[in-house]
Amino acid sequence: MRELMSNIVSTIHQAPNRVKYSMNGFVIALACYVSELTEEAKVASETIGAVTIDMNGTACKTPNIADQILKLQNRGSLGKKKKTVKC
Repeated sequence: MRELMSNIVSTIHQAPNRVKYSMNGFVIALACYVSELTEEAKVASETIGAVTIDMNGTACKTPNIADQILKLQNRGSLGKKKKTVKC
């Protein structure tokens, strides 16, 4: 996992828009739902900084990794997975 995180940190800003968006979401999910990797993802978020993605003129915004981690941390949701609905 650490190799993947290192790869994301070094390539996220040069990646195509869809890949950037996925990488950004992956780091957020990793930090928020895998407790053992939360601190590593926080450090990665500081290195990555703000991710700029062209949303083709829509009002969509790219979530900031550090802000999203802090939001879930303040809510007490770090390490808790979302509930799944069984059909």
